[in-house]
Amino acid sequence: MNRRIFLQNLGLTAGAMLTHRFSFAAAETTDVIVIGAGMAGMYAAYQLQQKGLSVRVLEASQRVGGRMYTLDELPWKPNTGGTEVGDGYQRLIGMAQQVGVPIVEPPAGEGRGAPTLYVIGNEKVMDKDWATSPFNKLADAEKKIVPPLLESMLMNGKNTFQTLDDWYNPKFAEFDVPLSNFLKKNGASGEAIRLINANANTNDIASTSTLNVFKSMTFRTKGGSKKTLRIEGGSQRLPETMAKQLRRPVELDKKVTEINDRGGRVTVQCTDGSTYTASQVVVTVPFAVLKNVKFTKGLTKLHYEAIRKLPYTKITQLHVAAKEPFWETDGLPMNMWTDGAFGRVFLNKGHNGQQGLLSWVNGLEAIELDKMTEKQAAAAFLQTMKTLRPASEGKLEVLKINSWGNNPLAGGAYYHLASGQAAQFYPALLEPVGRVHFAGEHLGLQNNGMEGACESAEYVVGKLMAKG
Repeated sequence: MNRRIFLQNLGLTAGAMLTHRFSFAAAETTDVIVIGAGMAGMYAAYQLQQKGLSVRVLEASQRVGGRMYTLDELPWKPNTGGTEVGDGYQRLIGMAQQVGVPIVEPPAGEGRGAPTLYVIGNEKVMDKDWATSPFNKLADAEKKIVPPLLESMLMNGKNTFQTLDDWYNPKFAEFDVPLSNFLKKNGASGEAIRLINANANTNDIASTSTLNVFKSMTFRTKGGSKKTLRIEGGSQRLPETMAKQLRRPVELDKKVTEINDRGGRVTVQCTDGSTYTASQVVVTVPFAVLKNVKFTKGLTKLHYEAIRKLPYTKITQLHVAAKEPFWETDGLPMNMWTDGAFGRVFLNKGHNGQQGLLSWVNGLEAIELDKMTEKQAAAAFLQTMKTLRPASEGKLEVLKINSWGNNPLAGGAYYHLASGQAAQFYPALLEPVGRVHFAGEHLGLQNNGMEGACESAEYVVGKLMAKG
């Protein structure tokens, strides 16, 4: 289907477009406006352009990439979002190949298996000593399981999903209960539940659905990936390169405040007073952000409910320069797993051979950390490190703090499911409301993260092209 046929099918002839431009003094009408220049937005925009449609991309921030974010200002150029690419991510890898962005092996020495120091209540335990440590308060049957593996080991064998989309199938509603309750019912000790929650990939396992865990487990085992790769030069390079392939440059600093579906066209209003018109609109920003956007022609009750209630995981990361390798002085592993305020601290290696430290804080601890100013958070981190690792005193400098929870254009690093949301929201949320379509990692039915974003965008592109 070409652009002319697309417009004719939507009742927008060239004359109608000209009249609209004259009557409403709006910018040039395009076939599709894409809101958000993250992975879902860029995937949709690129594919629609490839199919002959005119596309305008509006991005509220000052950069392309969304939560695929590379800190180019730091010496080791770390990713602070969108780091791991599974080798089974067919859509993302295929797109990278199309636009010429290499997907590469991670830096040598990165990944699991490195020696780890466990810090439980400020007491330090070497990983080799964990099973017999007096600070290991797990039940006898759990003592041999190191803290980072507690969730996967205690959930092992309990996931009965056979397909990638079983997670929203009502027949599995028995698992749509808080993860903490499920663990307790299946014999997990209170200490195991506490340690799991300390660094869980969610806000609080007391409110997160067990289906959320099973969804991730199934994606890891049945999603086609055997290992993780990286986008060369940083995750942000992919959406940036895709943006350069668009005939119309991505328009930055365009924060959308209103979307008005007028029946034959859609107008989009931005905070700077600019108005844009298109035949269709694709909204790819997180639902957590849409609560600040007015939809003149109302959405469905279900969409409003999801915008109000779908939770996003709060993650705060501190990127730290080490002036000297103090871990070589105190003889302890640099990688640390803690049940304290700063979560996990580990070496973060860049493809350029340089490295820094990364403190990765999830959920409840991130929420508390986000209440501080950046100066306060940096000082608290340095003091904690001084207490736990005296050799680090004077050797560390916090260069950058990135809070996804405090970011008004994100609301969190990624979505997760609270109890009662899987079958309630999915797959209905994928359907358009009039001429307004939705995409994003929160709408991937069979995939998570970046590949989920691509999957949802692919679905929307198919819907749009089917109109012809």
